[in-house]
Amino acid sequence: MYTTKYKLFRVPRNRHLKRKTWIAHTIWNYFLGWQRTRYSLGLPYMSYKEMSREFTILRNSHPDIFSHWRELDSWAARQVLKRLDLGYDRFFKKIAKRPPKFRSVRKPYSLTMCPSGYKFAVPVAGDKGFGIYSDRVTIMGKSYRFNLSRPIFGKIKTVTIKEDALGDFYMTVVTNHIHSHLKPMTGNAAGFDMGVKTMLTCSNGKQYESPHFYTESIDKVRTANRQLSTKQRGSNNRERARHHHARMHRKVQRQREDHHWKLALELVRRFDVLFFETLNLDGMKRLWGRKVSDIGFYAFLQKVEWQAKKRGKRVEYINQWQPTTSVCHVCKARVSLELSDRTWTCKHCNTHHDRDINAAINILQVGASTFGVENVRLAIASGS
Repeated sequence: MYTTKYKLFRVPRNRHLKRKTWIAHTIWNYFLGWQRTRYSLGLPYMSYKEMSREFTILRNSHPDIFSHWRELDSWAARQVLKRLDLGYDRFFKKIAKRPPKFRSVRKPYSLTMCPSGYKFAVPVAGDKGFGIYSDRVTIMGKSYRFNLSRPIFGKIKTVTIKEDALGDFYMTVVTNHIHSHLKPMTGNAAGFDMGVKTMLTCSNGKQYESPHFYTESIDKVRTANRQLSTKQRGSNNRERARHHHARMHRKVQRQREDHHWKLALELVRRFDVLFFETLNLDGMKRLWGRKVSDIGFYAFLQKVEWQAKKRGKRVEYINQWQPTTSVCHVCKARVSLELSDRTWTCKHCNTHHDRDINAAINILQVGASTFGVENVRLAIASGS
């Protein structure tokens, strides 16, 4: 599967898409309220098949109350129920900490459609032998134009429409195209220690700083927030201030994502096997708070895994309880260190260590012995 994202042009007819997403979120809230009522009465959980059957009964038996449900594509409406069922399934399996919650009408919601809900023009033959689609799409009877920033290859499977806080609509297209980036392997493996002051420390000694985009822009964000709080509710000035405030947050988000993608691509191109330590993000947030969220460790690791999967590389994680910082990677002697000790000297082998580089080398050694690596060179800093 291959996924691409496009921005729809801002036109007045986008209000139809806004209504469709509003209908989807009302379906979510209605059946979520039903599930909570059943739970309070001691009734069993209602599965996706049961919710789908009740959805059909309600839409047909009460056309005056649920007439707006008919405006939405049937397959897209049932995708909302599937999302709700998946959310409860993750909660029952203890993957998620809490059950699904109600969606606010003021927050954006997405809508996923199968070919019955959208229609693209017949693709023309491209230079690479693939069909090239045009920059127009018909969604539930209305024609829209989008910014075709990159060609759409393969057969389109699903289309997802989502609105952001500024009112811009984005279209995510999933196709069956297999986009391969397989190139000759580098034959290198490396371990990485993740931190707050230095985002990444590689076992070869190279350090990647962590640009705190939100912290750098916090003065502008606070000013926009104060300006928003002074405006009268329901006025045009408040809506204008809300857009300015949302624009500040969107800029920070895009800066962080751009940094993540570029760094992930650099690491995957340089190493065939990458070892990371499983992080306790909740504990880190209790210690350092906003700094951890500003770096976005989890989002970054997701991008590394995606880039590695496309290029046939490996990403492995060692146990978070494995001692890496306080163990000498030369003689394996364990010492007691404070958080302020950035460098230390091993009393057994007299090796001088940098705290982060030593942890990265230990992560590499533990990962190589645990998961097994063949025909690769372990990237270890010289002099360590």
